[in-house]
Amino acid sequence: MFGFARAIGSAMRGALCLVLGKKILSSILALLVFMWTGSVLTEMSAEASPVPACPIIEVSDVVPGMRGTGKTVFHGTQPEDFDVEVIAVLDGAGKLSDLILIRVSGPAIEDAGGIAEGMSGSPVYVDGKLMGAIAYVFSGSDHFMGMVTPISDMLKILSYPDAVSASDAMGRRLTNQARLDEIRTAAATPVTVSGLSGRSLERLSRSLEEYGLTVRPRFLAAGRGGRGSSGSSSMQDPCAPGRDTPDMVPGSAIGVQLVRGDIEATAFGTVTYVDGDAFLAFGHPILSKGSSALAACSASVHSIIKSDSAPFKILASGVPVGVVTQDRLNGVGGQFGKTDAYVPVSIGVEDRETGRSKRISVSIVPEESLIAEMFGVAALAAVDGVTDRVGPGTATVSMKLKVAGRDRVERKNVFFSSSDVAGTSVGEAYDMLWLVANNATEKADIEEIELYAEIEPVRRTAMIEDVKVMEESVRPGDTVTVSVTLRQHRGDRITRMMSIVVPEDAPGGVLSLCVRGGNVSIFDDGDYGFDSASLEDMLYVELDDMIANFTSRPCGNEIVLELEPY
Repeated sequence: MFGFARAIGSAMRGALCLVLGKKILSSILALLVFMWTGSVLTEMSAEASPVPACPIIEVSDVVPGMRGTGKTVFHGTQPEDFDVEVIAVLDGAGKLSDLILIRVSGPAIEDAGGIAEGMSGSPVYVDGKLMGAIAYVFSGSDHFMGMVTPISDMLKILSYPDAVSASDAMGRRLTNQARLDEIRTAAATPVTVSGLSGRSLERLSRSLEEYGLTVRPRFLAAGRGGRGSSGSSSMQDPCAPGRDTPDMVPGSAIGVQLVRGDIEATAFGTVTYVDGDAFLAFGHPILSKGSSALAACSASVHSIIKSDSAPFKILASGVPVGVVTQDRLNGVGGQFGKTDAYVPVSIGVEDRETGRSKRISVSIVPEESLIAEMFGVAALAAVDGVTDRVGPGTATVSMKLKVAGRDRVERKNVFFSSSDVAGTSVGEAYDMLWLVANNATEKADIEEIELYAEIEPVRRTAMIEDVKVMEESVRPGDTVTVSVTLRQHRGDRITRMMSIVVPEDAPGGVLSLCVRGGNVSIFDDGDYGFDSASLEDMLYVELDDMIANFTSRPCGNEIVLELEPY
């Protein structure tokens, strides 16, 4: 899970536990989670590839020395040709297929410095027949050498129903897979990001590294309000939102959006194959999630930057064009014209010290393993952008969450951090969203997320200095009156009179009374927050019960009285 700072401070610090008699003993119930599968053994069946919309060449017919043509966008939106020569067929080199080793050449590709990031999916034709998609390169080696995923293997993606599980069936054992994995990498898929900087950009980079995605800040043309420059001030993005949707053809640049709006994160590649509204692209996975619902958009290329590690395209996202419905090991497939169902997110932040405020609106991919990550990064960027510092403070945070078929969930809490109030303010909302999205009892369709945070640099905490119980003895059903004295941080003492009812089923004997702040646990040395183990345990609680448990937890500005049998 994402490493956001948890609620490491509370508005009520310290806890005083009054125990009449021996020390408290607590028992912990360990939750054992067993892996359960619907069937122990399954038999793989051969997928029937659809009839191709254009002539193709089977990998069995490919021989060294064949020459052909590749297509990709070097500038703007129009694909251009480059030369390709087949060097060898590498048996079992792919994730689920053979790969075709090629060398590229020609004026355009030589000007680019070789196979560039963003070229994944570039179609290769031999004698007018589609051979496959450029998908892999040799890391740190010759930029003009690459590997092609055969189109016959990619076409199988279009035969999968959208409801197929994200887990691909185990393919045949590849004898030289381990050796090739050490030296080859996917023709790195660039994720172009705007609206993030500093540690929020670093967090996103770390989050996407496990998928083999390379995060790059977006370069905007000078004169268009951007901080970077990738060309002359007269450059206009032909795919800017509001323009007509361009024709998406083999060789066109395509984007897959993880976040869009005031913050954007888009993975770029190239279209390999088009059959009516159906398309294939990339030649390798993006997230490897199988059945998916990722928004696809048009894209344009501003320039290609040469680099010793690998050339890379400077790209800009355009207008929505469809949805990626399959994210498989041999590429991605989807439908043009289909509408996505991204989650709208609104984040507002106010800094009481400076008076600055900001509200951002984004739409986030509904993928359950990413939605909390993307939300957390956006929220952290918003808080950092307004406070313009990393340091101590108090945060009052309100969150609203709408899950399909349920009333809107609301939660308001107060946090203090002595080192990072921004990270702390995001932590609880991130945890709640992660729990809902990953609930193990049912799939929760999240429809809307709102967050509002008020930040101030002061420390609004207090220590419980003294507790007095007014009654010497009580019976089940009686009310216990408690006097709680608080010492405010650099402030006066405050006394609060509180009460708690003894449960009707309380056993006879001695009861222990614990008085604590809402974000403090007597079982921890420090402040109370959710650790990974407790979060995992909550995943197997019924969704409604889990939400109720989370939203009813004491807040940081509350005093909690707890009675336990001794």
